[in-house]
Amino acid sequence: MSEKNFFRNYKVGLGILAICFISASIIIHAFHNYFLFRLLRGIICYTTLAYLLIIHRKNIQKWLIGFLFFYGASSITTLWYENGIMASTSMILNFIAFLMLLWFIIPKFKIENLTKTFTLLFILMILVNGYLFIQFIELMEDMTLNYTQYIFMMLSAFCGILLGFLALFYNHFYNTKRSMAFLLLIFLLIFSEIFRGIGYYNLVNGFAFVYLARIFLVLALYFLVHFSLLDLKNLKSHSE
Repeated sequence: MSEKNFFRNYKVGLGILAICFISASIIIHAFHNYFLFRLLRGIICYTTLAYLLIIHRKNIQKWLIGFLFFYGASSITTLWYENGIMASTSMILNFIAFLMLLWFIIPKFKIENLTKTFTLLFILMILVNGYLFIQFIELMEDMTLNYTQYIFMMLSAFCGILLGFLALFYNHFYNTKRSMAFLLLIFLLIFSEIFRGIGYYNLVNGFAFVYLARIFLVLALYFLVHFSLLDLKNLKSHSE
């Protein structure tokens, strides 16, 4: 397949791969194979990383490698999440993965580009979402195995709030297909984390939140790949 055809058709391939991962996750969980279900989360992350390494080769951005590596490692360590040390390790790796996303988005933020209306709206959004996020984390305080796990769970939550704000600003200011793809990536990732917590700690009965968490994770990584390929396509068009 030529490079031109690849950029025209890669969404179809990604869509098929996403459907396969979602279907496999649902089937594995339906058979109560929770070990493989958790392992598949890591496999999904590292499959995405391998895909991007093949496409981008040496031009791949370091934050992409860092995010997928640490997020995948965090997913793998959940295989032993009932162990206090491994639970803490998983949350530390999860926090580092979020820092990789901040590494990309923070340089895009410029205070002078904020309008008063935009600032007030986002302050309100941060206060409301921040309060709800903190309440959710505090609800799980007694369910965590140790203080380290709880602290890094809180830090990841604050990173999620900050990422939500910065992604909205990024899309508002640049208003491109890439900025929209990044915005969708962040919010799908945040909801994936929230639903994963609800499902794991059984805060609401039923498997719906477990499945939603996996679906949103796969969709988030879909938009991560889509974003990176839009970026690659943009670089190639400027070099021609």
